[in-house]
Order: sequence, then C-alpha cells, then structure tokens
Amino acid sequence: MSHYRKLLGVLFILLLLPTTLSGCGFKDIDKRIFVVSVGVDPAKNSDKKFLVTLKLAIPNVQEVSNEFLIIAEEGDTIAEAVRIMKAKVDKELDFSHAKLIVYNEKILKPEIEKNLYYWFIRRRDFQEMSWVAIGKPSAQEVLKLKPKSERLPSNSLFLILGKDGSESAYVIAEFLFDFKKRFSEKGLDPLLPIIEVKKNIFEIDKVGLLDKKGLKLQLSPKETMILNFFVNEEPKTALKIENGEQSFVIDIQGVKTNYKLMTDSLKQPYIKVDIKLQGRIEEALFDVSNKNLRQYEKMANTFTKKQVRDVLVKLQKSKVDPLGFGLRYRSRHFEKDDWETWERLYPEIKFKVNADVQIKDTGLVE
Repeated sequence: MSHYRKLLGVLFILLLLPTTLSGCGFKDIDKRIFVVSVGVDPAKNSDKKFLVTLKLAIPNVQEVSNEFLIIAEEGDTIAEAVRIMKAKVDKELDFSHAKLIVYNEKILKPEIEKNLYYWFIRRRDFQEMSWVAIGKPSAQEVLKLKPKSERLPSNSLFLILGKDGSESAYVIAEFLFDFKKRFSEKGLDPLLPIIEVKKNIFEIDKVGLLDKKGLKLQLSPKETMILNFFVNEEPKTALKIENGEQSFVIDIQGVKTNYKLMTDSLKQPYIKVDIKLQGRIEEALFDVSNKNLRQYEKMANTFTKKQVRDVLVKLQKSKVDPLGFGLRYRSRHFEKDDWETWERLYPEIKFKVNADVQIKDTGLVE
C-alpha cells in the first residue's frame, strides 16, 4: 500500500512539472536578443537621473555580422530604464553576453556611486567579469561607433581590453568585480580606462582616477603608462628617455615593481619604491654604441626615477590611492585608530624611488 502511495506521489509531481516550467521565465534562444554593451549617461530630456543605452547584437545565421541595434531610455534608476526598454524589442533582453559597461564622466559624482554598479552586481545574468570604462564624449557615442575593422558588435573593444588583440601599456582594463571592491575597500581607490571616440576610431590611452565619492583626476598617456607599470607590470611599451640631443627610446621587455612602507618608529615616514625595467634601445637621436650601455642606463635611471616620483606625488596631492598603499598599511596595523593615522600620514609621506633600467643592447650589429 505504501508503495502505491509513493507511485501516486511521483505521478502527481510529474503532472505539475509542465505548469511549473511554464512560469519560470525561461525563454528559448530564438526568443532572446543579446546585449553586448551598456552605456550610462546623464538624462537629457527629462528630470530623470540616467540615460541608459543598450547595444544589441543582431545575429545572422548565414555569415558573421557586425550589425547591431541601439536602444535607449531615461530613468531614475538603471533598472527602471531597462524595464521600459523591454517594451521596445520583440525578444527577451539577455545580459549574459554583456561584457562592457561604459559610464559618462558627468555621472561619476557623489551620492549616486552605488547606483553605478549595484544593479549590475545584483543581476543574476550579468557577468562580474565585465569590463567598466569611462566614455567620451559620452557613453552612448562609444556604443554607437562601428569601426571598419570590427567583425562583431563591440568586439574591437573586447579585443583591446582583454588583450586578445592589441596589447598596450596605455590601457588599464578594469573589471566590474574589482571596481566594486575598490569602492568599498579602505585604502584602495577605483580607476577606469577612458575610451574616446575620435574620427571613427577608439582611442584608449588615459585613465581616470576616483576616490570613494567620484572622479578626481585624469592621467596623461605617459602617466597612465607609468601607473600601469605598477598595476599590471605591463612591459608592452616603449619608454622615451629625454636628455636633450641624447634622447633615445627603449623597447621595454620586462617590468618588475615593488614598494615597502617605512612608517614605524621614524620621524619622517616614507615609501620605498623600486622599479626594474629591461629592454633594448629601439630608436635614438644620436649615434649609439654597445660600448656605452652603462652610460645610457645611468641616463635612463635618472629620468625614470623622476617620472615615477612625479606620478606618485600627483596621486598623493589628489588624495587618491589606486595602488593600495593604505590597504598595505591596514594589513600590518590592527588598532582601531590606525586608519585615522594613515589618513594623516598619506598627504605628507615621502617617496624614495629607486630605478634600475637594464639595457641589453642597442639593437644594432656592429
């Protein structure tokens, strides 16, 4: 009898299963349209906060296609704008392939920063491995651009940020999960690459630095490259050593950086910074010789030391800490007032930079 009851129970569950599936929100792939990029700008035509733009890939079963559809809507929240946009398309919006979020620099202000990432983090179909960036002149203009070399919608940006295509020390890619962590972690501030639309191409050679409230400053391409030496130890670059008529360019092939906080029991606390570069001379404005490599290295050490120190001091004066000096300090000090102590130390702390540039050869056959 008990066996009979179990069998009836199984049959009852099977009868209910189709009803359960029909209400779960599952859509077949032919009933979905895939979002590849999201842009967030300030609203233009209303008193709403945001203008949210979605770039939708249009599939072509016959061949590879870079055709896309742009839809946009204004709302006080990103969620509100997306819900309204669902009425503009005939298929379900699918964010599982959305790999890029672009922000307009004008919305990177105090009081609204949580809105910038909270919705994306909460979405179950949104990848936290998506990249985040600043778009100029606007996020929407970045999404609308269709480079001639692009074979799939937004793929040119994916190749650059993911380094599957071009590799550059001027590009500092930032992931959504790390962007959120930097907003919430004391002693580590957010940073975002800047994507500019110029004459139908993308230009990504600068980075924007933020504190916990909003955008503070933008670094030049050269400053971005130096920051990338520390963030990613990125060697794919050429470093120009400027010394009047004896200027030359080093093809960098290896980078190693390190720093140590010297703050305990010292009258004048300082941060000891070491940077080691390896490469060969790629171009010069004068006749070079392998016999004079040590002389060229000395010139490169002096120049690099100054450049690195200037960037660190600029970050310090702007009260931003993208390298995590404060986080390193917190990891070694555990008293309640240690964070307040660091906030007093950082604006006044000194940087002692040691540069070791090793030039293998001049790239010439003598």
